[in-house]
Amino acid sequence: MKQSDIDELPKLNSDNMEIIFNMYQDENGLYFYNLFQSIVFPQDLPSNLFTAYIVIYGDTWPFISYKTLGSPNLWWLLMLANNIMNPTILPEVGSKIKVPIESVVSAILAKTK
Repeated sequence: MKQSDIDELPKLNSDNMEIIFNMYQDENGLYFYNLFQSIVFPQDLPSNLFTAYIVIYGDTWPFISYKTLGSPNLWWLLMLANNIMNPTILPEVGSKIKVPIESVVSAILAKTK
């Protein structure tokens, strides 16, 4: 089901990328997106299709997304590129994050519409 199908959750704007993801509910009643069942991100892409970002204190996935991709709404793309399953775990300070270059981001976003 999509977030718009769940009455107790806020409705998303059409420009919010989360509208493409299916939602699930865990054993505690909390809702979550399952990113890996919605979009396939090729893991064998050449390294020249990525830049690197070193995590600093205070970074969150949306903030890193804003700083590197120009939008806080592309946090999920960073997670897919780095094979990270749980968006609630903050990135570790000093860790290196792979950031897809603009052409890769554009190609993936074109496939989600």
